Amino acid sequence: MKKVLVTGASGQLGLSIQEIHLQFPNLKFSFLNSNQLDITNNELVEDIFENGKFDYCINCAAYTNVEQAEKTHKIAFQVNGDGVENLARACENYNVTLIHISTDYVFDGTKKGPYIVDDSPNPINEYGKSKLLGENHIKNLLNNYFIIRPS
Repeated sequence: MKKVLVTGASGQLGLSIQEIHLQFPNLKFSFLNSNQLDITNNELVEDIFENGKFDYCINCAAYTNVEQAEKTHKIAFQVNGDGVENLARACENYNVTLIHISTDYVFDGTKKGPYIVDDSPNPINEYGKSKLLGENHIKNLLNNYFIIRPS
C-alpha cells in the first residue's frame, strides 16, 4: 500500500483532501497540520520523512495571506520558500514524489487567455514571489514532482 503524507492538513486544501481520502482505499494517508509538522523546521521534516517511509507528499502547507504577505514577507518566504526547500530535500533524500500546491500568483495576470505550463512566471507581489521561490527549489532539487497552480 502506498503511503501519502499531506502537510498543512488543517488548511482549506488539506481539509478537502481529508474529506475524499476514503475514496482511495489503496492509499494510506497521514495528515499533519502545522502544529505537528512545521515545514520551516528542517530537523523535524527530516524526522517525519525518515520515520514515515512515504511514497508521496502532497504539500498543502503554505503562508496564504496574500495581503499580509506584503507586510510580513519574511514569514511568507520562510514558509513558501525555505519550508518548501526543506520538503524538497527530504523528498530527494527519501525518494518521495512531491505534489506541491502553488498558485497562479506566480504570474502577473496580463496574458490574454489561460496560462500554460511553459509560460514564464512573473509575480507582481511578495506572495507570488515567495511561492515561485518554493517552485524553483523543487525544480532545482527534484526529478519526481508535480507543481499545481490553482487560482
